[in-house]
Amino acid sequence: MVSIEVKRLEVGMLGTNCYILQDPGTGEGYIIDPGGDARGILDASNTSGLSCLGILCTHGHMDHVGAVGKVAEATGASVFISREDAGILAGSAKGLSNRLGSLFVSKPSGVEFIRGGDTLPLGENTIKVLSTPGHTVGSLSFLVGGGIFCGDLVFQGSIGRTDLRGGSLPDLLNAVSREVWVLPDETKIYPGHGPVTTVGIEKETNPFLRNLD
Repeated sequence: MVSIEVKRLEVGMLGTNCYILQDPGTGEGYIIDPGGDARGILDASNTSGLSCLGILCTHGHMDHVGAVGKVAEATGASVFISREDAGILAGSAKGLSNRLGSLFVSKPSGVEFIRGGDTLPLGENTIKVLSTPGHTVGSLSFLVGGGIFCGDLVFQGSIGRTDLRGGSLPDLLNAVSREVWVLPDETKIYPGHGPVTTVGIEKETNPFLRNLD
C-alpha cells in the first residue's frame, strides 16, 4: 500500500472536517465533504497541487455539502454521493436539512451515485466505499490508506446524531460493528467533526459504543 497525503480543514459554521486526499506521486486526489468556505478549500487544493478526481460526500447534510457546487465548478470534478442522500444537491432535501441558518447548498451540475461495495482509484491505492447508514439513510464511509473517512458515524468519544429524520441508532450501531470494528486497531478514524482518532481508542473509550460486537 502506497501512502496518501491527508489534509484536514475545518469549514463552515459547525466546524465540519473537509479532507483533501492526494496521491503524492501523481498529485491526483479527492475532496471529501466541502461543507463551506469554498475559497479556503480551493486555495488549499491549489497549494497542494491537487488534480481533483472527484468530490466525495459522506452524507447529505448542509454542513457537509454546502460548498460542493462551487468547488465542483472550480475543479471541474464530479460529485459522488449516495442516491438516498442526493436530494439535497437538487434542492429537494427529502427529509434532510438543506438549509442551515441563511446558508444554502450550491448545486453541482455533475453528480454520480455511489454505494457500498464500489471502489474509486487513487494512485496505487483503491478507495473502498462503505454503506454506513444511521446518521442518515444514505451515509457512506471511505476506506483507504489505513484510514476511514466516516462523516458523522463515529467521533472521538461520541457518535453522530440519530434523532434527525432518516436517522436510526440501531442502523448506526450495526454499521459501526460491521464496517469499523472489523478494522485493525491502528486504523485512523477521520470523523466529520472533531479530532482524528483510531479504532482501538474508540473501542476502549467511546461510551456510546461499549460492548459493541
